[in-house]
Amino acid sequence: MRVLYTAFKGKNNSSKILIDLIEKGKKLYITNSFTTSITELENELKCNSYDLIIAFGRSTLEKDTIKIETVGRLFYSYKTTYDYKFLKEKLENNNYKVKISTNAGKYLCNNFYYNGLKYIKNYNLNTKMIFIHLPGLSKITDIQNLANIFNEIGDLQ
Repeated sequence: MRVLYTAFKGKNNSSKILIDLIEKGKKLYITNSFTTSITELENELKCNSYDLIIAFGRSTLEKDTIKIETVGRLFYSYKTTYDYKFLKEKLENNNYKVKISTNAGKYLCNNFYYNGLKYIKNYNLNTKMIFIHLPGLSKITDIQNLANIFNEIGDLQ
């Protein structure tokens, strides 16, 4: 399975640090910009095909809580086609609290997710996409363990 992991750039960004630790798949570090981040993703998808895009962002969450976003919303709503129940179970079995959300926020994360899902649909790509919000680095007990889980997810899907 070809997996693309994305995270916003930033030294202390928990999502960037997480994908630094993921050993498998391709990584795309995106710019903290509404327009540039979308261009970066679209350029990547024009050049390469993926079965799954796992996009990460940071949010205000409780310790060891992971929020799986299922919908990107701007002018319209796009729902993921990724079967996230497996991911939810895998995270919960590793002592993470998991929240399933239909509201990815109103800022960069939602904009990126919405436009990624829209691009996949408009170009009829055989790619699934999921967006995952992480807490800040100080609220993740073992980020290496979390990276190991996502290494496995890429292998098992």
